[in-house]
Amino acid sequence: MRTFAERIIGKSIRSVGRSEAGYGIDVLLSDGTGLTVYTEVSLRMSDAASGSYIERVISTDQEITLHLGGNDFVAISIDRLKHDAVELFVYVDTDGTFVVEN
Repeated sequence: MRTFAERIIGKSIRSVGRSEAGYGIDVLLSDGTGLTVYTEVSLRMSDAASGSYIERVISTDQEITLHLGGNDFVAISIDRLKHDAVELFVYVDTDGTFVVEN
C-alpha cells in the first residue's frame, strides 16, 4: 500500500480555500484529488508555474509539510496539543482510497 507522501508527490496544487467554519480547509490538487484539513494550514505560494508541484513531504510530530518548487510550501498542523479534531485531515485519492490522519 502506498503512503500518503507517495500518493501526492508530483501533483500540483490547484487551489486552497476555506470552507464554512467547522468544515475544514480544502487543498485541491491537479488530478482532482484533494485534502480537507480540520486543523490549520500555513501556506507560502508564489505565482510561478514551477512552484506548484509537490516535490517532497516532511513529517514531524507537529506538522506535515508539502514542499513545492522554490521556497513554497503547505504546512498542515497535526499537533494534538493544539487541536482536538477527531480527524486532522482526510485525503481522497483517484482510486477512491481515503487516507485519514487522526
